[in-house]
Amino acid sequence: MKYTILIALSAVAAMTMTGCAVKAGNETLGKMDKAQIEHSIVKGKSTKSDVKSLFGDPDKTDFDNNGNEKWTYTHVRKDAKAVNYIPVANWFVAGTNDTTKSLIVLFNDNGTVKNFINSDAKGETKGGLLQ
Repeated sequence: MKYTILIALSAVAAMTMTGCAVKAGNETLGKMDKAQIEHSIVKGKSTKSDVKSLFGDPDKTDFDNNGNEKWTYTHVRKDAKAVNYIPVANWFVAGTNDTTKSLIVLFNDNGTVKNFINSDAKGETKGGLLQ
């Protein structure tokens, strides 16, 4: 009986501590790692339609100083910290661990990829009375 209760409590604790993740932005970018992105886009060969078929419409379009068209894709994932689920403690200290992925693609006049860069950044969002 004690063993069953212990297992049940452990299962509840594990489910509670897994927390929730909030995702925003381009889901395809969020699922790919740097190596997959670098393998999928080929400078001088990949076209706008190739990039669009991979990632969909860009989050932002712009031109660089040389007049090259620039597409930007972003994805943000926020994972709740474990302290968020501790009663009373979460009044004082809470937050999320954040991961931001970015992909910027520059195109030549003929519509092929001139250059691109992708990056991952880690950070955190802090909340609570002591933050």
